[in-house]
Amino acid sequence: MKQTVILFLLMFLSYSCETSGQSINILDEIKISNIENKVNVKGTKILINESKDYIYYKELKRFQKDSKNYFQVIEILNQNYYKVIPNVISKINELEKQGGRIGTKKEFKLGSYDAFCGLAPQGQDSEQIILSFGDTSFSVLVVGVFQNDEKEREEIIDLVLSTYYDKEIKVNIDDNLFYDVDLKNSEFQLLNIISNVSVYTIRKEKMTGNGIYTNNFSIGFLPNNLHDFDLKAYSDKLIYKYGNNIYKEKNIKIKIISEMKYKEGESQIVKVEMFGIFEEKEMKIYQYIKQTPKGIIKLVGTDISKKYVHFNEYKNIAENIKIKE
Repeated sequence: MKQTVILFLLMFLSYSCETSGQSINILDEIKISNIENKVNVKGTKILINESKDYIYYKELKRFQKDSKNYFQVIEILNQNYYKVIPNVISKINELEKQGGRIGTKKEFKLGSYDAFCGLAPQGQDSEQIILSFGDTSFSVLVVGVFQNDEKEREEIIDLVLSTYYDKEIKVNIDDNLFYDVDLKNSEFQLLNIISNVSVYTIRKEKMTGNGIYTNNFSIGFLPNNLHDFDLKAYSDKLIYKYGNNIYKEKNIKIKIISEMKYKEGESQIVKVEMFGIFEEKEMKIYQYIKQTPKGIIKLVGTDISKKYVHFNEYKNIAENIKIKE
């Protein structure tokens, strides 16, 4: 699953060649105290200092002050931090070589865990922070964006660096699932949950590389309070990214078979069937996005089987997802 972290990270990173990142001083070791006063990010084992200014959006695992100041936490279980972080740092270094100016890159100790933190500009008037930490059994990624303002910078950096992980916390998986999906007649099972995206594979088959060589589907959930959300534009953007990854070696050559946009009661739906080619391997991809008054559901399924035997199952699963009350 290590590629998932890198791909998620790249969705945030947007370095500017015209501005320089602010430098911050991070100690070689940050001690964690007053753990009992931290708040738990529900659905994870992550703890963080409480803030009256930042509102927590459970569906996104995001803390947000406003549209220009926010950060998101991602917990990935059974992922070896030490195998992931060299790749994260490598990708950041590659982006830096392309013109991005990094203000801070620092490896340090966050309590008992090894950690890495980076700070970089994002355009002319904002910055971004990246924190990753963990051990051989898990990794955590925290990615934030904030205004280029001393007060905002200090506030968000203090919050991000207060993040910690308590292995003793017992997690209820239902706190991460904002929908019901019927899999009683299916071989697909929930493999992992990354932020607001759940990944399903056949009998929990582990995914290798970026998952292209595994029959799988993912379900994501977004709250329906996003400003100016355009369903068709959102769908088009996802499809564009399949074939235009910032790293060309990850591009999937996409051919759209069919695309439909329609209404179903109060809901808007866009569904797209695609052929894909990755490293000469053929696949079919199904993308289904449904915007309802209760929230937005997205299912993306990749079928690499002979005769694409899972494709119709993806369609049926998507059509029958129910958003929880």
